[in-house]
Amino acid sequence: MVLRADQVNLIGQVFESYVLEHHRDDILGILREADDEAHYPVVVDALTLFETNMEIGEYFNAFPSEVLTVFDSALRRAALAALQDAAAGSPQLSLKQNLHARVSGLPVCPELTREHIPKARDVGHFLSVTGTVIRTSLVKVLEFERSYICNKCKHVFAVKADFEQYYTFCRPSACLNEEGCNSTKFTCLSGTTSSPACCRDYQEIKIQEQVQRLSVGSIPRCMVVVLEDDLVDSCKSGDDITVYGVVMQRWKPFHEGARCDLELVLKANYVKVNNEQLAGVVIDEEVRKEFEDFWERHRNDPLAGRNEILASLCPQVFGLYLVKLAVAMVLAGGVQRADATGTRIRGESHLLLVGDPGTGKSQFLKYAVKITPRSVLTAGIGSTSAAQTWTLLHLLYYYALQNPKVCIMVS
Repeated sequence: MVLRADQVNLIGQVFESYVLEHHRDDILGILREADDEAHYPVVVDALTLFETNMEIGEYFNAFPSEVLTVFDSALRRAALAALQDAAAGSPQLSLKQNLHARVSGLPVCPELTREHIPKARDVGHFLSVTGTVIRTSLVKVLEFERSYICNKCKHVFAVKADFEQYYTFCRPSACLNEEGCNSTKFTCLSGTTSSPACCRDYQEIKIQEQVQRLSVGSIPRCMVVVLEDDLVDSCKSGDDITVYGVVMQRWKPFHEGARCDLELVLKANYVKVNNEQLAGVVIDEEVRKEFEDFWERHRNDPLAGRNEILASLCPQVFGLYLVKLAVAMVLAGGVQRADATGTRIRGESHLLLVGDPGTGKSQFLKYAVKITPRSVLTAGIGSTSAAQTWTLLHLLYYYALQNPKVCIMVS
């Protein structure tokens, strides 16, 4: 099923009136920008929008991809109307073509929000998914549309890349001229002087379920999120984010005799960073004074101050001060330096913690994740083969020497 023309007109009119009433200042601010080719978002609250017209909410839940396209077109019309109203008083305004409606603030209900990775039954639905970014790809240039000209009737038409086939282009089977040419011979115009290539910024990130929201013994799952245009570089590895987007499936081109592997991806419409932090560490005078007073009390015995800090590290585990000292050293980190040959030596240390079940290894790991910003907790299933080999070699080495309750190595 697809939206009818009358439904598209209704959605467009309602959304245009909504943004002119609630986001006129945002639109005027965008029109004052100097760069006419940049991409500009207008963040819309879903609850407020759906209260304006409940039918919009029903169409949005049923046809999210089509409705988002209508929203973008209505936003451009609203920008044109705002420009015409303010043109006399503000001659420095200019119309921007790359405007995007970003939907946020979905109602908190099981049908629309997810704290876990969506499944196959969620394909085609607009959801908000919360997770931790564990990987970001490089920003790439994506060709999303090509122009073709019919060799017979000279009709020019556009073909968009197929998202479900990793943005591959499917050559049209017949001319799309409404007069019924039906020719099968075309010439691609994209990349020529008359028709430059239509490209946009593109990036893929991978998010993982938040560990604190999982049940005991569960392994966090991952999902690929596709970012385009202004959403590119909106988050970094370690960020806790909420992604609003459409759950879609994609597959690589078919080959005879080979199995087709489907992959669920989330095509993002809006990304909200929940743990956004300042670039530098801000220490106020109260914290600075508390730090100085602490070490002033232990000036004659700094090891006693160190032991007091270690006692407060991972308080749910009693004792094991040697382990806590190693964990504190890893969390504090070091300073990168260069040797005489100019080779850079990393300042961060690695920690191998080995022990019998029930000795508190996972408690130290979870505590480190909790107090360290932009940290990612992973398991063996999500680690590289090199990391697993490194761990296995050291594990064999230590168990060959001795088999203590807890072994530590810092390198």
